[in-house]
Amino acid sequence: MNTNAAPANPAHRRFEALDSLRGVCAILVVMFHMPVAAHWRDWGLIQHSYLFVDYFFVLSGFVIAHAYAQRLKTPKDAGRFMVRRLGRVWPLHVLMLAAFIGLELVRLWTHFDSVTPFARDRSIESIFSNLLLIQAFNIHPFLTWNGPSWTLSVEVGCYVVFALLLLAVPKGWRWIGAALAVVGAVMVLMFAKRYMNTTYDLAFPRAVYGFFLGALLQGYWTRIPRLKGHAATALEIATVIGLCVFIGYAAGPTTVLVTLLFVVSVWVFAGEDGALSRLLDSKPLVTLGRWSFAIYMVHMFVLVVTIIFARKLDWMPARRIDFGSVWLNDLFGIGLFGLIVVLAVLAHRFVEAPAQRMIDRWTKPKTA
Repeated sequence: MNTNAAPANPAHRRFEALDSLRGVCAILVVMFHMPVAAHWRDWGLIQHSYLFVDYFFVLSGFVIAHAYAQRLKTPKDAGRFMVRRLGRVWPLHVLMLAAFIGLELVRLWTHFDSVTPFARDRSIESIFSNLLLIQAFNIHPFLTWNGPSWTLSVEVGCYVVFALLLLAVPKGWRWIGAALAVVGAVMVLMFAKRYMNTTYDLAFPRAVYGFFLGALLQGYWTRIPRLKGHAATALEIATVIGLCVFIGYAAGPTTVLVTLLFVVSVWVFAGEDGALSRLLDSKPLVTLGRWSFAIYMVHMFVLVVTIIFARKLDWMPARRIDFGSVWLNDLFGIGLFGLIVVLAVLAHRFVEAPAQRMIDRWTKPKTA
């Protein structure tokens, strides 16, 4: 991609390097959740990889502001925006919710384990909060059904606030959003028991913090002088190393700073000026970025089913799958990730992408 030439329609520009980074972050989140006693399981970076979810929020705020900040002028525009955004996340969310419900039905009909069907985090009432994507607004005292979908719940909330701000204060919405981001960060610092590892209770302030800082960055990122050539490459490398070191050691209230580091990372890679950006622009990594949402949504179901079989087959002497050899564990973990990717590609191809195309056709503005 030629990053020096301005696209014909800047609002439709894809930030390929940023999208590829989203794919890398999705992999790290999967590694964080994977219950396998592999070499990587005890690395600080992997133990704290739940923080990479905050990259999703910052990136979302950045690209949503880039695409829609000049296009939402009427309530009808805002309605079309919400339908389109829901069309990108809700179909795959419902597919995975149905998969988890199907697993519970099998559990109910066959009694294949001692777990009580449709209880606690798999309750009947939480099905409805998940369908409405409100499950992460402190409605339940734990994550429910497909746990990672909490991010969709609060991101949709950010979309609503974004649209309302644009309609109410079209000239000053970024700074009001930035003020909301500060409030979100303060709420996480003051009230979240595990700080940035907050999900079902203070997830919305956490998401607002990242989303609206990303939106603020989008309005000003091109005005900040940029490095070129080898200097840009050095900055990209330093950014990645610094981010990984921080996440590897961050704990307690210092984790709140990770969102600011992701804001810097988005600014560094948005211009695609260095060698790392060119690597991220490569087709395999761009494709990984395109699959990242499906990988994120599918992986927990695969891991839950794997744990069920592992317990049946006595592969889990403790809380992790362990074959007695860390190298065998590594191979099993890699194979498990391969299965997740295969299922994610199928979900992307036959559910996510067709649903997006259909919603886009339905909501396409009529022209003369």
